[in-house]
Amino acid sequence: MLLMENGVPGALQRLRAADILRMAGLNAASLGQEYNRTGMLRNMQRQGARLRGLVDLPLSTDPLDAAFDEHDVAIQDSTTTARSYTVEVDVVSTTAWPSSCSCGEAGALLCPHGAALLYRWLAQPVAFEPMVDKAATTDRSAARSTSSLKQPSPKQPSSTREMPKSDNLPPSPSSLVVRYSPDLVNILVQIGLGELRGIAREYNLQTNGLSRQQLAEQIVEAIKQPDVVRRVATTLEKVQRQLLAALSLAGGVINDDDLRGLFERFSLGQPAQLQRALLALQGKALLFRVNSYNSDLPTRAGSANNLLDIGWFVPAEIRTALRVFVPVTAFDPAQPDERAGLPLVEPVQPLRILADLLLVARALDGLQVEPGDPWSPTVNSELEAPMVNSTSSATDHTAVLPQPKELPSVALLAALQKKLPFEQPFLRFATQMLHLAGIVQRPERDVPYFRVLPDAARLLLGSNHANVLADLFKLWLQSPSAAELFALQEDGLRLLCRMTPLNVPVLRVGELAEENMEARQNVAALLAQAPTRQWMQFAAFGRFVYRLNPLLLQRRQRLFPSPHWWLEAEAGKPLKPLYLGDWQRAELLYLAQLIKGPLHWWGLCDVALSSQGRLLAFRMTGLTNWLLHEMPPDETEPISTSQASVLDALEFLEDCQVLVPCSSQHWSLIQLFEQCAEATGVERSHLLYRFTPQALSQALSQGYQIARLLEVLRQAVEQSEQPADYGAQLLARLEYWLAGYGRVRIYTGVTVVETIDTTVMRELEATTSLDEHVIRPVSPTMLVVKKVAAERLNDELKRRGQSPLVHDEELYGPE
Repeated sequence: MLLMENGVPGALQRLRAADILRMAGLNAASLGQEYNRTGMLRNMQRQGARLRGLVDLPLSTDPLDAAFDEHDVAIQDSTTTARSYTVEVDVVSTTAWPSSCSCGEAGALLCPHGAALLYRWLAQPVAFEPMVDKAATTDRSAARSTSSLKQPSPKQPSSTREMPKSDNLPPSPSSLVVRYSPDLVNILVQIGLGELRGIAREYNLQTNGLSRQQLAEQIVEAIKQPDVVRRVATTLEKVQRQLLAALSLAGGVINDDDLRGLFERFSLGQPAQLQRALLALQGKALLFRVNSYNSDLPTRAGSANNLLDIGWFVPAEIRTALRVFVPVTAFDPAQPDERAGLPLVEPVQPLRILADLLLVARALDGLQVEPGDPWSPTVNSELEAPMVNSTSSATDHTAVLPQPKELPSVALLAALQKKLPFEQPFLRFATQMLHLAGIVQRPERDVPYFRVLPDAARLLLGSNHANVLADLFKLWLQSPSAAELFALQEDGLRLLCRMTPLNVPVLRVGELAEENMEARQNVAALLAQAPTRQWMQFAAFGRFVYRLNPLLLQRRQRLFPSPHWWLEAEAGKPLKPLYLGDWQRAELLYLAQLIKGPLHWWGLCDVALSSQGRLLAFRMTGLTNWLLHEMPPDETEPISTSQASVLDALEFLEDCQVLVPCSSQHWSLIQLFEQCAEATGVERSHLLYRFTPQALSQALSQGYQIARLLEVLRQAVEQSEQPADYGAQLLARLEYWLAGYGRVRIYTGVTVVETIDTTVMRELEATTSLDEHVIRPVSPTMLVVKKVAAERLNDELKRRGQSPLVHDEELYGPE
């Protein structure tokens, strides 16, 4: 049995990228490779040589109208839906690969979704979990659907009232327990005809003479109309509306235990009210009871839907029509606090992070690290850092997690701080982001220093910088990393891992990074549903997040009898996130650091801080639509920069050096200096350039117009209020260098006639037929002639008794 479940068949072991290209064709293989690269695959499973997975393709969003409830959690009507394709490929051999996909493409070749699944197998075979046999789980899932309702919920703090452990959820009709399909029609046709007619009557649809398929199609067409869905939702009671809003904010999919905890933490009522609310939502097709076995549940980015057995599902069509906004507790930054005083408001300048990333990249360019640094080429980066034994107890078999090698060291950050006025948290984030995007390359054995892409300035500050910002943000959001978790060490928290008796960590490689990525994506998805340009009190927002999802950082750990990792503020006392006090000492700090750190740096939110640096409030900016919803950002007034102010920003230094401000408003100047000068680093938060003959010669050879550079420098020298000594010297030196350049023509494989002086040349032209064979005069005593001219002129001169000197390269070699 172990061999059948975990053994990899030979067909999968021998699979190569060239085989996928032959199985899918060029177009489908290219699309599949792109789907795999952008991380659109989830729920990947394997049984023998059969692979299964879900490919998500995002769709554009449609702006709709307002909410139906202004006093409770507001439900609005624009969200992002996604096309989901369930694909299965059975790799029998490289010549036989039966496959099926919900996209409907049929033929001899694989569809792009099947190609993406095979590319993911080549890249990450360990990401495929064992596939559960359908026949073996049919009876088991039916039994679990009745027994799971009686399982006790996780232990809550004593201050929270407990719900009875039995009969918490209604015994819903078996016809409403369905397996999820990406198509809502397929869900509805599995419901009994009587329940389906009841749902149709809620939407004022005719039911006489219609089959189950026809009723399902009519209901789906009605659900696609936002006004109809909002009208049906307004017939709900207050508790039902609040429960639907909370489920939507929780991601649309939730299991029984989490549903009990959510209902209890929000104090929505007694268990009988939960039963009535669920039945009412099911009767209006706003909520379904689902079985996740052998299916792919739709969830927000980063949620671990494979943790669910039996749960509840809000259809994507409903969440498209009803957009849920996070409840807001207003905050006035102009009102001083009695204890903290007037808050310090830090507004963010849009797209400023791109200029800061360029400054960090230029500061890293050519920088060498210490031999013992984790990023040094002499250090073996493939090996995991050793686990440091904990001193709490010798029998606990636990260890403190050291900082992973993917993060820059303190010595490297200190070297950067000597050049840039940034704090270490931002320098750590910027360095990791530049390396992740490939803009900065780490030192290697043959090149023991950092290297930066030659077109880094054009990439970060050029005309396409807004799209570059969106790409970098998506890369950060979807990249596994434990950086935010290890940043909690600055607040006195420690990350501990459970060890086996043989001192082997139970924690899988990459597990911590994946959980942090999921938490980061969950926070971003929640903030995407927050109102923009409205100050929100952070303490109230933190309490709401606790009620909605207390297992923000350790969602996967609840599946294990004892967690693989945890956080501690005091030795030997793990922090339990289900307790509000412990949650505020760990997860709340994580949330605050994420908002006032990366999300603030990306330009998503302005922050208001106390005098001690504590986060008091924040507000989402106009970039939320651009980065989180992929919609055009709110219109803002462009920053107008006059030509005079741009030229005044230039600062001339000795040795032909110039300082240029690093911002997108000065891109025209930066582009000019990038073409004609050498980038030599940063100084005083400005880009430093130096003019050399080599750089000027390379610019001339590439066809750049140096006249524009001279004009800009001349205007800058005239308009500058600083002493013009350095500027005038630079301008004079550039004009002197340009005056020394000329054009050189090199001729190869031609016949040349050369005389000792002009008198002999005139005599030769008068006495021979030289004029008939001239191609181009090189000088008064040298002519380029046709190849046949050499023999004819030699014969003519010999008849006159003269013997010219003939040099043949083929015989004598070049002169």
